[in-house]
Amino acid sequence: MYRFPSTKGALFAFASATFAGVMICAATASALELEPGIGAGVEYTNNARLTSTAPVDDLITIGYVGAKISESRGAVSADATTSLRHQHYTKDTYSDRNYFNLGATVDWEMLKDRFTWLLQDVYTQRPINSIDAITPDNIQDTNAFTFGANINFPVSGRQTFTLRPEYQSFYYEGQANDNQQYSLAANWNYQLFRLTSVGLSASLRNVNYDAPDIVNVTFSSVYFVLSGKRVRSNFSANMGTTRVERSDGQSTKGFSGNLNWLVNLTSHSTIRTYIATDLTNSSSGALNEVVDPGTGNPNNIQVSTDVIRNKIMTVGYQRRDGALNSSVTGTLRELLYSESPNDRKIRSLNASFNYPLTALLSSGFYALYSKTDLIDANRTDNNYTVGANLAYSLTRKLRGKFDVNYNSKVSTQSTLDYNEFSAFVSLVYGYGDVSSSGRGGY
Repeated sequence: MYRFPSTKGALFAFASATFAGVMICAATASALELEPGIGAGVEYTNNARLTSTAPVDDLITIGYVGAKISESRGAVSADATTSLRHQHYTKDTYSDRNYFNLGATVDWEMLKDRFTWLLQDVYTQRPINSIDAITPDNIQDTNAFTFGANINFPVSGRQTFTLRPEYQSFYYEGQANDNQQYSLAANWNYQLFRLTSVGLSASLRNVNYDAPDIVNVTFSSVYFVLSGKRVRSNFSANMGTTRVERSDGQSTKGFSGNLNWLVNLTSHSTIRTYIATDLTNSSSGALNEVVDPGTGNPNNIQVSTDVIRNKIMTVGYQRRDGALNSSVTGTLRELLYSESPNDRKIRSLNASFNYPLTALLSSGFYALYSKTDLIDANRTDNNYTVGANLAYSLTRKLRGKFDVNYNSKVSTQSTLDYNEFSAFVSLVYGYGDVSSSGRGGY
């Protein structure tokens, strides 16, 4: 049985693509850069359901088509990546699956330096239950559609005032968490020194859930903003307060802030530190992390209608040069939910290393570890993944990859334990990559 994106979710993605086309046609006429891709993969797993008892093996065939589109000339800047992945379980462990993905952003500077239209659409898959293994039964289609504008009012050579009205629509397959968000942000920025700026920011955001029995929420925030650049680093910091008011009369407020610091250690290596605490909802929090993975893993957040206190510190190191491509990221996180028993503490460490053996052949190694303490359930999960791969470029556009990995989960709730070995081979022509079936705890 085939599973296609739902009608509502597909309409969001279609609306995004249509509006992007209208914006591009309304601006300067120039050719788009289009890079299509096609590929196939085969994966073997000795535990397709990721269970502790009676594991079953299966052979999964995967087909892929994708494309990358970009436009950066004239008043329009547009970038979009899209793909459709089909999975077939040859031993019928699960029914066939089709997974559609879209990441699109369009900026149209209608009035230079004064008025810019903004559009973004992110259609992807997320786990239904964020603490369970990611199998086809625990995957849902999600879509986040954003439409807004940046309106700039230059006050003087050093001062700028900006308004940003925005509409967002969030969709979750088969769940009653769909919501519409309306927000308005006002920002005042003052260039204190040549490379240092200060400012004030205020925002108001209404979250209206489609289901009539779910309480709507309003977030209002005020921040002091500091940002700067140095020879080898740049930073930004927000410090302020957020007030949350619910339509049932309940309210709360608390400190919110973040620090984002990027340091160029050498011309090929960087280290990024991100520290934040804020009051938010699951839709907005996860979308921010999808758009900027350096601020956290969106799959840590359980989709809900709660107000969430999100505390996080993540440090990531990256090195990119001809000898070695490597990355190491460590994260400490605490998520507290206002209503549901989903409070958790998360510690994770991810590392990957890729080394070119020849001009056409490269090898890779990766390791992932996470420990999740579920506070209300008095439960601790430890997830481990280690793997290695070989990638070979047959031609400039045709490349193949072979990957093996071992995946394990150890929980204080022993019925959730599992071990899995998998092997995956893929071949791609053009843009993109064929990903594996996406099982595991990450």
